[in-house]
Parts: sequence; C-alpha cells; structure tokens
Amino acid sequence: MQRNCYLRASMKNYLGQSLALSALVLLFLLVLTAVSSKLPMEAYGLRKMDILADIRVPVSSAPQLTDSLELLTIDTSEQITFQDTLRHLVDSSLFGKIIEDYTFDYQGLRSFFEAVDAIKSHQKTVRVAFFGDSFIEGDIFLGDLRDTLQGTWGGAGVGFVPISSEIARFRRSFIESAKGWKAFSILKKEESTFPLGINGHVYQPEPEASLSYQGTNQYAFRHTAQWNHVRLFYQSTDAQRFVWQSNSGDYHESILPVSNGQLKVWELKTGPMYRFYAQFPEVEGLALYGASLENGPGIYFDNFSVRGNSGGKLCLIPQQMIQAFDNYQHYDLIILQYGLNAVTNSLRNLKWYEAELEKTYQHIRASFPTTPVLVLSVPDRGGKVDGDLRTMVSVPYIVQMQRSLALKHGFLFYDCFQGMGGAGTMVRLATATNPSLVSKDYTHLSHEGGRMLGLQLADLFLTEKEKIKSTHNQ
Repeated sequence: MQRNCYLRASMKNYLGQSLALSALVLLFLLVLTAVSSKLPMEAYGLRKMDILADIRVPVSSAPQLTDSLELLTIDTSEQITFQDTLRHLVDSSLFGKIIEDYTFDYQGLRSFFEAVDAIKSHQKTVRVAFFGDSFIEGDIFLGDLRDTLQGTWGGAGVGFVPISSEIARFRRSFIESAKGWKAFSILKKEESTFPLGINGHVYQPEPEASLSYQGTNQYAFRHTAQWNHVRLFYQSTDAQRFVWQSNSGDYHESILPVSNGQLKVWELKTGPMYRFYAQFPEVEGLALYGASLENGPGIYFDNFSVRGNSGGKLCLIPQQMIQAFDNYQHYDLIILQYGLNAVTNSLRNLKWYEAELEKTYQHIRASFPTTPVLVLSVPDRGGKVDGDLRTMVSVPYIVQMQRSLALKHGFLFYDCFQGMGGAGTMVRLATATNPSLVSKDYTHLSHEGGRMLGLQLADLFLTEKEKIKSTHNQ
C-alpha cells in the first residue's frame, strides 16, 4: 500500500512538470512569433515564425495589388507621382499587353526591327543578349521564344552555349556534356586568373578536358537540331593544341593562337552538324568562355542565365569584356530579366535592391551605349502570406520599381507580372495538371509553362513589329 501511494505521488509530480514545460515552450514560441514579426528576417535569408498562421484572421496590412500604381513616386522637384507620369506615356490598362516604350527618343524597338528586316534583304545575323536568373535557365520559355521567331525570321542553332553547366540534363533545346572543367562565376568567391565572360562565367580546363554539343529532335524545337557554324570564345597565354570532331567523322587537330590578353574566337564552318566534340590535352594558360552554334542568317537568342543572381552581380563582368564579346556578336537587343531572388514578404529591404539595379542598369548602358535595352519585370511568385498561398507582398512593388528605373534610364519595359496573369498566377498555375505548368515552389515554370510564356512573348514581338510597320507606312 505504501509503495502504491509512492508511485501515484511520483506520477502526479511528473505530470505537473510536463504541463509546466509545455506551457513554457508555448510561451517561448509566442514570444518568438511576436519578436520575429518586428525583425526584417528575410534580409538574412530566414523565414518568420507564426505558430498561429493557420487560425489567424488575415489582416489588411499588405498592399492591395489593384493600387500598385500608387506605390512609388519619382523624386522630382514637383514630386510628380509615378501614375501621373505614366499617364502621358502609356495607358496602365495595357500593362502586360504591350512593350512599354520609355526610350528617350521614343524609337523603342525600331532599330531592332530594322535589323530583323535586314535578315532576308542583306543576309544579316540578328542577336539578342538575354541576361537572367533561374527563371530562364535551361532555355525555359527562351527555347520556344527562339524557336518561334527563328521559324518566322530565319536562323538555326541555339546560339551561345556555356562550356559546362549545372543544369545540362535539364535543358531540352540541345544536349551538352563536359568533363574536366573548373568553372568560375560571378557568384563564386574564388577568382580566376582570367576575367569573367559576358555570361558571368569563365572555364579553365584540367588535363584531357572535353566538351560535347549535340542537337536533338526529342522535343518540339524545330531549329536547334543542326547547325553549320561553330565558334569557340577563348583566351590563352600560349598556343594551345586541341582535337575536335564533327558529327561522327574523323578527328582533327587545330591550334588556338596566343590571345595576348584579348578575347579571341576559333571558327569552324562546314556542312550540317548535329554534333561537335572537342578535347584539350594542353591546359596551361587556357580559358574558354563558351561556344556559339548557328546557321545564319537569322535571329539568335543568347541565354546568359545565372542561378541565384538578383542582377547586381552583372557589375562584376568587366565592361571591356562585355564590349569585346559585342565586337564579335554585334547585339541588336539586350534583355534583362531579374527580381525573383529579391522577392520577400517584407517591404523593408527594397531600397537596397533599387540601388543594386540602378548600378546594374548604369553598367549595362555603359557597356551597350547605343543598343536598345528591354527590362522584363519580375514575374509572379507565390508564397505564404498571412497563412494563405498568394502573391508575395513585395512583387508588385518590385515591378513598379523596375518600371521606374526603366523610365529613368530610357529602357523598354515589359510587365511580365501582369502579362502572365497578375496576382495569384503562380498559385493558380501550380494547380493545373496534365501537364503541370509550375513547380511546387510557386516560383519557377515547368517546360510546359515556359512554352506558354515563350509563345506569348514571341507573339508580342511579332505584334510590336507590325505596329511599328503600320505606323511607318502612315
């Protein structure tokens, strides 16, 4: 009897301790929730804690997306609102339906379309430099954009390709493989002895390093399966011997001459190619930047995507290197697609991003002083807001900020956020099945979703061209 009483007493004590511990843990989490709501945790890559998210009634502290035109003002002596300024330039109901022209001479894409018209009349090669983040990697939406316009305006081949890529197996427009390369990029702290290239990378080979590019008919792309012109972009402190093979033919040996600190190009022009292979037995003092696979004349979109780049890292690419590439490529249009890596549910940290893009736009304009620049705004991005899945709070603010900077620098602008459907688009597309259009991170498109956006942008280019043509004929 005495033993049983002791056991009951012990159980009662432990139960009390458990309840006290649970209460302390609950109190701690409530305090942490309250404190985290006051701190800009997204700035450090952390997410805020809210243990009451599932039962909390949504509050109206987030801005209404319908009022997004009034979110920003342009800092002038008259303090003219952004909405008032735009009223004289473009009807806001057209956002996402047109390419907004904020160029200083209001010539917009005229020079670009003049170059397109010269493809057939003067056998011209037209090139577009497309800078972006993971939203365009693997030729998502860029592949269908390229394929559609090559079908209309001419050209065959994927254009610029990297030496190696972390998303090689993900790309559908062609097949690439590489062995024995050390990659340096604008996102890595380790620096190469050679400057970064226009795509934000430089690649140095190890002994017997190799690369292979192969066309494919596995997917719906009609114009990247074959090409007849290969160019390798490189720098070398010594003459470098390498071996190459076209299709399944014989192996050939060639020399990469000394570049004397300059960007140089090795070229191969031959009959139709569906495969190019190269091996580099000599590696000392050699750096490669990429290759170009093409069959001109026609139009080519060079995909310069860097995963995780919010845009500011472009300033790490030397201006002289960008211009050295442009001396070979002669780009007719520059496209900038950034913003996803800056999206948060906080509005406290947008000034740093505005300052970052300001420097980037200055760098791009200095590097391409006469080439039209088109800014694609941040697309929609979904996430938890007040416990619900919807467009993250900062998205419309970043769109407006990017539009404001495009106006300031005389760039063209396309509202990708409105163009793809506006608020809630990523969440809506994520529920679509057969096929799935969006990944479950509510941030990236699938290849099928990319095709939808790529065809939309291609149609926009064709429409803008006809618009300019009709205006010219009036």
